[in-house]
Amino acid sequence: MNAKRPVRIAFIDDDENLLSSYRRNFGRLMPEWDAVYFTDPFAARDAIAKQPDRDANANGDIVAAIVDIHMPGMTGLELAQELRKTRADLIIVMLTGYADLKSALTAVNELGVYRFYPKPTNLQTILEGIADEINRRSVRSQAPLPTAFLDLFQLGVVAVDGAFGISHMNAQAAEVLRSSSLVRIDTQNTLVFNPPPDGLDSFLNPPANLAPRRQQSFALEHGDEKLSLFVRRMPKSSNGETSFMFILVDPLQQSAPAIDDLMDLFGLTRSEAKLTQKLAEGLALDQAAELVGISHSSARTYLKTIFSKIGVNRQPQLMKTILSTIPSLRS
Repeated sequence: MNAKRPVRIAFIDDDENLLSSYRRNFGRLMPEWDAVYFTDPFAARDAIAKQPDRDANANGDIVAAIVDIHMPGMTGLELAQELRKTRADLIIVMLTGYADLKSALTAVNELGVYRFYPKPTNLQTILEGIADEINRRSVRSQAPLPTAFLDLFQLGVVAVDGAFGISHMNAQAAEVLRSSSLVRIDTQNTLVFNPPPDGLDSFLNPPANLAPRRQQSFALEHGDEKLSLFVRRMPKSSNGETSFMFILVDPLQQSAPAIDDLMDLFGLTRSEAKLTQKLAEGLALDQAAELVGISHSSARTYLKTIFSKIGVNRQPQLMKTILSTIPSLRS
């Protein structure tokens, strides 16, 4: 681990005997880590939610939570849902003593749970899984944005720092800049929008009490000219600097999106991407659900998660964003 302070994790389980076992073995297995223990899921929620979703590991805050799925008052699924509102990057591991495949799928696909283990599972196995994920995130945050990767896109891609200074721009983005009056580069090599999209500043600089959104779509319009804009927040670099990836698309370029494109660009699960693809083809929600092989009720639940990930709140906005942002990544 390269953390400046010990990695800190939370154990949340109403079984006091199990928590006592965790206490006895945790220090032996991970002496360089710290842990906190909760039998009350409400207390755990309040303690973890107060911590910022920024550089948690460096600040000594809780970076992972091991949660029992069956607890009185608040289930583990409900707790995970609550924690996701303020701690988008929290590593959540779910434990259950019951064979509950439906809950496992909900935990992984809809609540962003990292892993799902049956009880009993060896504590060392759980902790090693968390350590692997922390290391993976650390490597990802230290890696520079790959220039060659950006050039593979058939979309206009611009990588910028927190002050909109351009670090890379592919040929497609340069073409958009040449043809559009809605975006330009100033003399300081800074990306400038005219007019600035509504809501962009609040996305880039969210209030301290809210977890930053990973990505969001915007629309620029002036007179008859239009431009679709998709912004993704990139992992912070090793020196803590913020960066963003802007995707610029002419909304007149539209084609049916591929499932892998939807997964790559918006972070959708495969099931969510399949449903989104069918909706983009013009099908009603019940028709799309039938073709994907899920119930109409599940489709409505999936749709809420899709809205949240893509940064929209209505189905027409979803379709406009999907069709304008992904003309084709793989054609």
